[in-house]
Amino acid sequence: MKLKRIIQGVLLVLGLSAVGLMFYYAVWLILDEDFREMWQYGWPWTSWMVLMDYIATCLVTTLVTLYYWRSREKTERERDKFRLQALENQLSPHFVFNNFSILADLIEVDPKQASDYLMNLSKVYRYTLSHLDHDKVTLQEELAFLDRYLALLQQRFGEGIQVRIAPEVSAKQGKLPPAVLQMLIENAIKHNEHTQARPLIINVTTEEQRISVSNRKQPITTAESTNVGQHNIAERYRLLTSQKVVINNSPEDYCVTIPLLS
Repeated sequence: MKLKRIIQGVLLVLGLSAVGLMFYYAVWLILDEDFREMWQYGWPWTSWMVLMDYIATCLVTTLVTLYYWRSREKTERERDKFRLQALENQLSPHFVFNNFSILADLIEVDPKQASDYLMNLSKVYRYTLSHLDHDKVTLQEELAFLDRYLALLQQRFGEGIQVRIAPEVSAKQGKLPPAVLQMLIENAIKHNEHTQARPLIINVTTEEQRISVSNRKQPITTAESTNVGQHNIAERYRLLTSQKVVINNSPEDYCVTIPLLS
């Protein structure tokens, strides 16, 4: 892909240079009377002179083109940076709202459990404050954060939510957007029934340089999907890499596969 872009760039410069040189000669022919008189007696330049003019035009065109593309890439990077920050900033209030709602319920039901939940929540939220301004975090950092988040789920739902992380996942090396695994698990919980009698089992597996989060569907009929979380994850990956987020939505299962970034 990079070689193809280089070839396209070279052809573009050569074509623009040829057009620019012809335009230069045409303007000179129109504005310079002496040149028009010389033209009447035949082509006024030797092949060597035309070649030197073309080489000079190529150099100027190359410099102008490089400046244009670098300015454009810088503008696009800045735009994508602001968009990425906006997407990441959506996570913080969303995360706080959900968990403080749970905490409010626990205070009324079990103050001791609410105290433990608050301690775990403070650790989890400390991670969100310190890492959500990062484009990427290591998989090991994300898994450590996920462990603390799963402790919150255990306190809230007991065995009603079971997240099974395959042992080979922790052995992988790579990076991913912060809190992306937590969002995928939260999305599964939001849209599926989960009780002690009928627990929701969420599997986190890996194949090559990809991580998959999947679950059997136990849909909650009253849950409305806005696809905000799904769109957020896909958009964050789009701004970071050309690799795609793959979503498999079958009648029985739901699976989201995300790439590990280098």
